[in-house]
Amino acid sequence: MSDDTVGGDLAAEAEDAGEQAPASRDALRLDQLRQAASAAGVDAVVLTPAATMTWLLGHEFEAHERLFLLIVPTSDAAVAVVPALEEANFRGAAPSVESLHLWDDADGPEKAAADAFKCLAKASRVAVEPLSLRYMEFGHVQRELPKAKIESAENVVAALRLKKSDEEAALMKRASKIAEAALEFTLRDVKPGRKEVEIASKLSSELLRRGGGGISFGPIVLSGPKSALPHGVPDDREMQEGEFLLIDFGTSFDGYHCDITRTFVVSGSPTDRMREVYEAVLQANIRGVAASRPGVTYDYVHKNCQANLHGPRFKEFMTHRTGHGLGLEIHEPPSVMAGNGGLVEEGAVFTIEPGLYLNGWGGVRIEDNIRVTEQGCELLTSSPRELRILGA
Repeated sequence: MSDDTVGGDLAAEAEDAGEQAPASRDALRLDQLRQAASAAGVDAVVLTPAATMTWLLGHEFEAHERLFLLIVPTSDAAVAVVPALEEANFRGAAPSVESLHLWDDADGPEKAAADAFKCLAKASRVAVEPLSLRYMEFGHVQRELPKAKIESAENVVAALRLKKSDEEAALMKRASKIAEAALEFTLRDVKPGRKEVEIASKLSSELLRRGGGGISFGPIVLSGPKSALPHGVPDDREMQEGEFLLIDFGTSFDGYHCDITRTFVVSGSPTDRMREVYEAVLQANIRGVAASRPGVTYDYVHKNCQANLHGPRFKEFMTHRTGHGLGLEIHEPPSVMAGNGGLVEEGAVFTIEPGLYLNGWGGVRIEDNIRVTEQGCELLTSSPRELRILGA
């Protein structure tokens, strides 16, 4: 990831803060994390190699079996526990983190961890990310900080990463263009008799061939009655004429993801019931996009999206929220759902993905990615949403 793209314009961020641009990305981002942690009343945030560390450093480290921690006190310099083999990479990504506690496989990480956590000897509240800290890392944190309350850092980091800059949005839009081009090429192979796994495999290959930074998740390719499974798994089922084909997939570009779903009809002619269900979901998608703007709540977006699906003909076939945040992770805050009274902010990126799922018959989902703007929102995805018949 290049420092001049991922994470936004550092100079602009510094200008917003009333100061000159810092020498490095990590210095600015670490200060932002400290301020957010202090406002939340915690003494430190402990991070592992996951999305927030990537956001901070502009470099993606993988969480292997070796202990790798970044400890960010609210009132002191950050320190890190780093496997010796990652030293060069880490120093290059985090020049402002001067205190590194290195360890190698022969000695193990215990002494390095004990030395690193001395900076938190008086800490009473320490925050960790609930979805990325593993039992192995939690054990070290708990052992070194037996008197501290360990709590979730989700609210601390979510606020920092929620708003996407123009540069971040551009990366997500680039990922979407790669994904949509791969989809269009793959759809040429769809016809009766094709297996779900064949289409999933071809789509995965095309995502990589066209420059995608990997496969965000195994493509969901489901036909006929299986399209009623929101998170079903493609298998050897052969597609039949006149049935639904649901494809949910994504890729990334420079670390930032897209997440797209489209539903098609395989050859033949859709029935009136198929058209009715599809049109209901399409209108829900359109309403959800139109409702997304600064100042409204996520509950408002959800209810506007789902309003026309709440009638007696469809309500029982709704099974999930309207959408989720998107960025360095395929699923991240915010959650676009009933009861979420959080205010939609300019720069937020999330999915709008209403769906109807009729068990044993079939389902429809139409998913787009949007970024909230000053006046409303912009679509980061551009694939056609109208009902399409493939392989005719």
